Amino acid sequence: MKIFPVLLDSQPAYLQCLMGHHSLLLMPLGRETMLDHLGRRLAALTSYAPLILTTFAPGETYRNALRYSSVTVDAVLPSQRFEERLWSYEPSDWLLIVDPRRFPARGFDPALLLAKADLHFQGVTHLVTLDSSAEGTREYVQTDPDGRVRRIQRYYEAVTWPFASEVSATLLPAACTLLLAGAPFTSLAQLRHTLASLGVPSRDVPVPMKTFDLGDERGLLGLSERFTIELARDGREGWPANGVASDHGDGAALHPSARLVGPVVVHPGAMIHADATVIGPAVVGARAWVGPGAVVAQSLVAPGTVVPENTLVRHQVWLGYTALMQQGPGRRASDGQRLTSRSGSAPVEMRDDPPPGIAYFFLKRWLDAALAGAGLIALSPLLLLTALLVKLTSRGSIFYGDQREGRGGRVFQCWKFRTMRTGADAQQRQLYAKNEMDGPQFKLKDDPRVTPLGRWLRRLNIDELPQFANVVCGQMSLVGPRPSPFRENQVCVPWRQARLSVRPGITGLWQLCRDDRNGGDFHQWIHYDVLYVRHLSLWTDLKILAATLLTLGGRWRVPPSWLVPMPPGGE
Repeated sequence: MKIFPVLLDSQPAYLQCLMGHHSLLLMPLGRETMLDHLGRRLAALTSYAPLILTTFAPGETYRNALRYSSVTVDAVLPSQRFEERLWSYEPSDWLLIVDPRRFPARGFDPALLLAKADLHFQGVTHLVTLDSSAEGTREYVQTDPDGRVRRIQRYYEAVTWPFASEVSATLLPAACTLLLAGAPFTSLAQLRHTLASLGVPSRDVPVPMKTFDLGDERGLLGLSERFTIELARDGREGWPANGVASDHGDGAALHPSARLVGPVVVHPGAMIHADATVIGPAVVGARAWVGPGAVVAQSLVAPGTVVPENTLVRHQVWLGYTALMQQGPGRRASDGQRLTSRSGSAPVEMRDDPPPGIAYFFLKRWLDAALAGAGLIALSPLLLLTALLVKLTSRGSIFYGDQREGRGGRVFQCWKFRTMRTGADAQQRQLYAKNEMDGPQFKLKDDPRVTPLGRWLRRLNIDELPQFANVVCGQMSLVGPRPSPFRENQVCVPWRQARLSVRPGITGLWQLCRDDRNGGDFHQWIHYDVLYVRHLSLWTDLKILAATLLTLGGRWRVPPSWLVPMPPGGE
């Protein structure tokens, strides 16, 4: 199998300047450039040099800038001339086209695409980014012909919103190029649409991680920050104690009075002059020049650019004099301002209750596993007896597994002893009119689907003992919000985000503190879940476990002030 790599290069509005040689592939990414990163990843897959297609006219300055890269480039062509090269490929060849404008957070990995690609499948495979928004949800209102609202439906991304927005890479059989005369090779999303309209079979592989939109300046800054911080955290990379990384050979020149604060990457040939300050996470590109007294804060200084003396560069991609004179699209008027004082600092948001550190989650995980494992052993006679009774008293399986959302929204199978007759799930929608809960949870006091034994198991909370196995496997915790399916979690967005930030628990604050065990108060459910997440600590967990044992699983209400600090004015 012969795979020929093709890289699309572009100049988003924030990279356009009078010199015209800045592009996404030439931007720094950690210790290397984006072109170096992609070339290194592709070299592990194929020995063929990449072809670069540009969405702009590649001038001599741009071509000269490419020569600083460690990647040997096959050729550089404007995208409209790619058709000239298509006839040079054999029908059995494959083209791997990569567009860095939608970049995975952990870097481009061809295995994401090739692992799902079947070489006997003579079609196209796309690595796609699922459509997303800052809120993570979308709401649509359904109206009748008279304009009256009939229904409001909320869709959660990655759960019930199955639409692709961008394409990061495409694995294309060269045989398909016979149909691509005049195809839009400037955009893989448009190419995907064109191939589908031509009847070419295709399939999509979602990117299983966060992606950054590099068409926006904030996207490139976010990606650069992530790579810089990862370098600082990775001891195997040999990160120096002063937080500065410089490549071998022509090292960076730093004046003794220059200050580097936090993780900062300085590329070869860069110069940081007297009294200059670089505050990380930040990257200073190759051959860049940071003048005396200048301050660069959480920014990316493009290769070969100049930060003038006593200039403040903050939260931006700096292109130098040309960008400052042009004030191109997206450029803030306050950028590149002259400094009159070196004093002062940005305001920092302070929290009264800082979130627990990693030690809390580590200790809780092992404490959960130890106690749940011991519980399974100690209660094994009761578990065996219950399993036997369930099997003898009604038809069906001993255990009932239902899909619930765990930490981060990951779905797992939550296990209980079966307390209902077989086929009970199919009857639930028919019983919705009799639901006694005021929220998304469904519950009937005299549910006709529950078996006689099941009523006793529920009353004594024995039906939930198999969830100790979920705790041992790391899907649940002993203490946490009640494990709920997506159907129940989707009603309130902030509540969903809070409760899915931790593992669900067998017991929790809401289970102990709610006013009515048999009734429903959805607002209390939200309140106690959020209250627990805001006061995470081992001490809180231990108090909830003790209260659960003393109340026999929450048969009596526990005042919440006994378990967590309460705001003034009541519960």
